[in-house]
Amino acid sequence: MKSKIAVMALAALSLILALVAGAPASAHAADKPLIGLTFDDGPSAERTAFVLDVLKEKNVKATFFIQGSHAEQYPDLVRRIKAEGHVIGNHSWDHANFPDLTQANQKQEVDRTNATLKAITGTTPVLMRFPFGNSTPYALKYIRSIGMSGGIQWHWAVGEPGDYECPGAAGVEKYVLDEVTSGAIILLHDGNDVLSCPASQWDYLSKTIDAIRAKGYDFGVVAPSTKPSALNEGSYGVVVAP
Repeated sequence: MKSKIAVMALAALSLILALVAGAPASAHAADKPLIGLTFDDGPSAERTAFVLDVLKEKNVKATFFIQGSHAEQYPDLVRRIKAEGHVIGNHSWDHANFPDLTQANQKQEVDRTNATLKAITGTTPVLMRFPFGNSTPYALKYIRSIGMSGGIQWHWAVGEPGDYECPGAAGVEKYVLDEVTSGAIILLHDGNDVLSCPASQWDYLSKTIDAIRAKGYDFGVVAPSTKPSALNEGSYGVVVAP
């Protein structure tokens, strides 16, 4: 009986700590500080399978913010992302800039993508990342009204060129490593602009994962948070162990 009570007390304490930290109760403590790799704009026939292959080889879970029109085009890749244990978020239907849209069109961008992803995976996303990181008061209010968290931003304090600017493998690796800190959400891409970069740039991914681990970090996924993250530009998201 004492053992049972002790277990129940420990579970309750874990729940309280998770809520205080703003993380979901399901999040469990990690042995090492975590960072979250996130990939936007996919899936793409050119790069998503490659990214998934590397993540599988390195035993890394990541978060994919998926463009609805691409999900409709490549549903098998979306199913693979989910099957391999990665988190899927909404990245709008066609990567429109929300401040340029009517409220009706903003709602449509969210709803159409959610419906498509649910039809493919059986699950509706709870995370929203707006294209270009540009939300609107209406869109933020709307996604919260339907139980979503967002917009999920990223940690970009140093300001070096991102992968979509085609800085090459060494450039992407330097950008990521310079941004690494406990709890950082790292912005990467597997579709749209980055597809025009040289294929050799993709050598960065495996090397960067190894370098991050060599610095004493491990990898987590993005989950909703009850508090904004100053580290990640006010995102209502937190990096948790998979």
